[in-house]
Amino acid sequence: MPNIIYAAQCSFQCDVTALQRELRTLMNNDWVDHINRQCYSGGWDVQPLRTLQKNALQHPILQSFALEEQGNWIDLPVLATLPKIRRILNWFQCDIEAVRLMRLKPDAHIQSHQDKGLAMEYGFARFHIPICAAEQVEFMVNGKLLPMKNGELWYLNADATHSVRHVGNDDRINLVIDCKVNKWLQQQILSAVIIKN
Repeated sequence: MPNIIYAAQCSFQCDVTALQRELRTLMNNDWVDHINRQCYSGGWDVQPLRTLQKNALQHPILQSFALEEQGNWIDLPVLATLPKIRRILNWFQCDIEAVRLMRLKPDAHIQSHQDKGLAMEYGFARFHIPICAAEQVEFMVNGKLLPMKNGELWYLNADATHSVRHVGNDDRINLVIDCKVNKWLQQQILSAVIIKN
């Protein structure tokens, strides 16, 4: 059985200062509290950017969390106002499904959990780009602390046990992108800086 990749830092780098400026336009929007209350304590909320087409006119809760369903994924109108994030998404030469901004408040803790089947080995990949306060959180995957920094692109094996603890004073915001794995994406992950476990 091949070695499982639990986390990898890809070579892609974005302009984090420009991303942070763009993010300010969303601060007055209604973000959606994460629905899995048993999994975390403190503040953790979401701004959906892509959703299943059937949920385009539904409540933002459905737009944010209907991640295990099949269907066509589409951009929500808010994404048209975010050219820096759209440029990041255009880098991906594969099918993109859910895209969300995920905000973790100071002192929040996402407990150890698994997102079953969300890993390259199962044909899906989750990527994180920290935009704000990456250095203020302890992000653990399979028992390993990830040295994530703002503006970096990370593949995370969400099928593995992972947890996040916010130990700082500022909101941590990550752009989270779920993709279908094809040969191009697999090569990006395999050629990345892999975090050994």
